[in-house]
Amino acid sequence: MSPIIQQLSVEKQILVIATFLVMIGLFSTPAFAQQFEDLDYKIRGGEVLNFEIDKDTASLKILVDARARGELIITLPRYLIDAQVDFEDTDFEILVSGLKLISYDEINTPYDRTIIIPFKRGNGEFIITGTHVFSQPPVTQTTSQKSMDQIIQLELQEQIPDGQAKLMVFSNTDWSGAFQSSSFDYTEVNGNSDEEVIFGCESSFGRQGVFGAKIKKLTQDGYLKIIVIQDQKVVAEGSTEDDFGEVLINGNCVSSSTGGGCLIATATFGSEMSPQVQQLRELRDNSLLQTESGTLFMKTFNNFYYSFSPIIADYERENPAFKEVVKIVITPLIASLSILNFVDMNSEAEVLGYGISLILLNGMMYVGIPIVAVVGIRRIF
Repeated sequence: MSPIIQQLSVEKQILVIATFLVMIGLFSTPAFAQQFEDLDYKIRGGEVLNFEIDKDTASLKILVDARARGELIITLPRYLIDAQVDFEDTDFEILVSGLKLISYDEINTPYDRTIIIPFKRGNGEFIITGTHVFSQPPVTQTTSQKSMDQIIQLELQEQIPDGQAKLMVFSNTDWSGAFQSSSFDYTEVNGNSDEEVIFGCESSFGRQGVFGAKIKKLTQDGYLKIIVIQDQKVVAEGSTEDDFGEVLINGNCVSSSTGGGCLIATATFGSEMSPQVQQLRELRDNSLLQTESGTLFMKTFNNFYYSFSPIIADYERENPAFKEVVKIVITPLIASLSILNFVDMNSEAEVLGYGISLILLNGMMYVGIPIVAVVGIRRIF
């Protein structure tokens, strides 16, 4: 064989290898990208444009068109991205347009982690960095591989937000039913395997919250078990292996010891969904809790506020006249806090500066003006 023919053979080999690699890329890239299109998320105040994974930095980049203040609630499968040290969960590092998110809410399960990212208008890029990312989904894990008791024990170690509970369904057959609580509408559910649902379940002061669930097997074979977890406790459970068996559970919602809502404003304006209460909640979540000084202030303030606010809130519900007086008193305070919706508080110095300014402003309104008025009246008489 001549050298020329040998050289052509080598070139052909290289061409075949290159073509093979290109074909692998064409067939594998769409399958990998599909995982990100299937991410479960909800967004308020904007639109998610794109997801992009970076294996080198173990991070997930999310491009967002943020049109107003809002939040992104996204569920991250552990097979895609996770943050663990010595097999223990640790916090993700989250950057919002280059600024580190100091505090965020999170709900963990053995299979995924759901995080809530608050943002402001104009924030365009979120980067979630963990300790490792994966390119292939794991083998589906069934209840037979990991017992229900183990899963429940892991769930009991996870934090569920105040005022919420988790309904867990374990089954290996078709099932259907519904659940409801005093703070969550009647909701129908169905499936053919394990399932879990987060729902509102809280007891206000003087009002005991309750919940109930009724789920039935749709076949003769298989098993069905349902439990409700709240405040890191199993508050109700039931199971059946009977043909077309049915499970009915009910119980009381757990009262939160730490609060979390503005009790006085809610009682004054009639609902947690009133514009005034939502304004206070967004100020807390999107501004104060995003800095260390703001977080420290909220912890100190909550210890003081919840020592007397339940009494005032209860009395407002019993006495409409007192409720109107409270509304007159707190309206100037809420109006002054609305100023913070028009300024940026992205640093510790800005939070401290605006915070001190508002304290002085409200001090003048609630202390200075009455003193001046009393002094003026005394001079007249």
